[in-house]
Amino acid sequence: MKSSRNAFTLIELLVVIAIIAILAAILFPVFAQAKMAAKKTSSVSNIKQQSLGLIMYEGDYDDTVPRAETSDPTVALSEIDWPQAIQPYTKNWPIFRDPGSMLDPLGIWNSGPFGWYYNWMRWPEYGFNVDYLNNAGGNCAGWDYAPGITSYGPPIAATAMDAPADTVLLTDTKVVGSSAGGYISNTSEAPGSVAAADACTWSNGGWGIGSYGDTPGLYPQNPTSTGTFVTIYQGGGNVSFCDGHAKFYIAGRLAQGTNWHVGINTAQVQILDPTKYLWNTTK
Repeated sequence: MKSSRNAFTLIELLVVIAIIAILAAILFPVFAQAKMAAKKTSSVSNIKQQSLGLIMYEGDYDDTVPRAETSDPTVALSEIDWPQAIQPYTKNWPIFRDPGSMLDPLGIWNSGPFGWYYNWMRWPEYGFNVDYLNNAGGNCAGWDYAPGITSYGPPIAATAMDAPADTVLLTDTKVVGSSAGGYISNTSEAPGSVAAADACTWSNGGWGIGSYGDTPGLYPQNPTSTGTFVTIYQGGGNVSFCDGHAKFYIAGRLAQGTNWHVGINTAQVQILDPTKYLWNTTK
């Protein structure tokens, strides 16, 4: 009488292993995409809450947006950023961390008194449309200085906006930097602001090759031709508008109204149709 066989042969075992490997190769990317989609949804919620906090701030300050940043150059760590200005309305610090962000992948700023974890209320992972909502400094004579204080400004009144629903307020932003160090950008530069007559920005602001948000070096994955706007979610990021609504935008759509494309130099980006441009306050 023949005995029954209870063990797998080597070939059968290898076939089972191959099938499991194939299934894993198919399913793991799906799981990763689902996880990133959940983070994107959470980020939309974060930026929506921040926008509502900014709108409530405007209601208490003569309908005027805050300054993106104010600091005393003579006092270390004196910088006050827009998340601190709206804290009485949001009462929530974790919403300023983007769940999908790479944060500081090299750990450059993860420790010490200047570390991100010590200063996340000053360096959020979302950026303010500073080129238009404040009079951002650098190459512009209109940069506003309070006595002994450097700051972005002057902040504009919400009533000065022609189309709040079509004017960017906040976006996801990058960890930017060079070999000298890195930081999380608390401002989001507008695509065509360097050459625009109605904006005021640093000469290396804006979008495109040559902007400080696209400088290779410390974070070599950052050159995306999108300035400080980060494209961590399938080629785009989350954006909120001055009326409070928030949604996902791919980079090309967020730069609509301009001649922007990946690989363009920052000085070559021009606003071709101001009525479609989503960053300016007048249409």
